[in-house]
Amino acid sequence: MTILIVGADRIGAFVPKLEKIGVEEVIHWSGRSQKIAKNDIPSRAEMVIFCTDFLHHNAARTLKRKTKEKGLPAVYCRRAWSEIEPAVTRLIASSDKGKKQKSCCGQCKKCRRKTLH
Repeated sequence: MTILIVGADRIGAFVPKLEKIGVEEVIHWSGRSQKIAKNDIPSRAEMVIFCTDFLHHNAARTLKRKTKEKGLPAVYCRRAWSEIEPAVTRLIASSDKGKKQKSCCGQCKKCRRKTLH
């Protein structure tokens, strides 16, 4: 899973903790400048974390709209692991659950049984 973190000046302490719970790549954009609002959200990003205490308001508004347009899950929190960890863990668990429920073809009896339950 790839996560985009918007805001927060330093995320060095978060990277090992995120990797420990299953995140493979972390992309970080500092949110102090409005210039980041012009950036496109990377196609490989599967989730966006907005650290709202270090984020330009107009940039946050624009990136929030872009996140919704892409249909990505978003987490809005302060730059504190105690707020980030439960939200990210919950989203990773829900995405893993969705992957397990997909069937191979949807046509055979075995697959239809899995999708009906």
